[in-house]
Amino acid sequence: MPGAGWWPDSARARVDRNAAGRMVVTDALLRDWLSRPELALVDDSCAAERALVAGLNDEPARIVGYDEIAAIADADARDNWFAFIAFRDRVLASPDLESAWVELFLEGLSGLAPLFVPQLTQIILHGLLEDCTGNEGALMRRAAELFFRDQRATPQSGRVLLADAEVLGDHVETGGLGNIGRLILQAGATPRAVPLDVLDASNAAALYARAGRRAVLPLSFGQPALDALCRVMERWIAHFYGCTVSISPQRQIVDEHWAWHIGLDRESMDLLNTLYQGGELAPDRLARIVALFRLDFADARDLRAELRRDGSARPVWMALAMDEESLVRMKPQNLLLNLPLAAPN
Repeated sequence: MPGAGWWPDSARARVDRNAAGRMVVTDALLRDWLSRPELALVDDSCAAERALVAGLNDEPARIVGYDEIAAIADADARDNWFAFIAFRDRVLASPDLESAWVELFLEGLSGLAPLFVPQLTQIILHGLLEDCTGNEGALMRRAAELFFRDQRATPQSGRVLLADAEVLGDHVETGGLGNIGRLILQAGATPRAVPLDVLDASNAAALYARAGRRAVLPLSFGQPALDALCRVMERWIAHFYGCTVSISPQRQIVDEHWAWHIGLDRESMDLLNTLYQGGELAPDRLARIVALFRLDFADARDLRAELRRDGSARPVWMALAMDEESLVRMKPQNLLLNLPLAAPN
């Protein structure tokens, strides 16, 4: 059984796998979504909303008519239900969660309930990493959280430390003592600060099982955690596209024939675009780069024709960066939608 750090909030157990190894929606997953606080009934919920919830609990995948939601008295509740049902219907229209995930980004999230998308990401990653064990597996799991949870970056002693943004916010607010820390603060005292734990190649399995998202990831060149993130990204691409790539950390981009790049977040895309166009980055903007990567295709035929030369494939350069508030907001869709794949035959 997975330890406490192995995503206890994941809904992986509520989905099935099909013959191709992809995740399939179940009524259990739909009921899990229905239990979200955003959709929960309150004391003054009207009869129309109560009837809608009762019907969906009985048949979570049933067709919901426009009039059923329009009849809900509270405007905020109406908006929530319209957005959720639009999201649910888009997911149900796809053969598996992976297809739904890609189509959501291709078609746009306007009018949907985007807060469910990180959960889809987590479910898919959970399935991808189920065979990972030991210290390397723990580093991969913690690194994979970048795909669906914001991280706060802190440069320290030549390293960049990534802490879960939500967990770190609570840590700062309570001294790491949770509700006890809040009570101490309410009493006018200052709670004793509890240090955050940093993962490394020797302690990752035990520490991540104990600390979970409280564990800090040292994501710097030469750190095993950065290699772990590369392995997760390789699996992500192989799972969706069936092609093999190798991703390696880089200190800098040296390429006279730079042909393609992918920013793994909004900030890094802007930075790479500037460098690609021959511009220079001010020191403060250059310092926002958390990591650089080189991606190579194992089979050049998987790459667009214009990016092949003499039977070999040009590399794809990638970057991950923090924004002006030191937040790392990775966009895993960029890994898929911006990859220069050859057109299908």
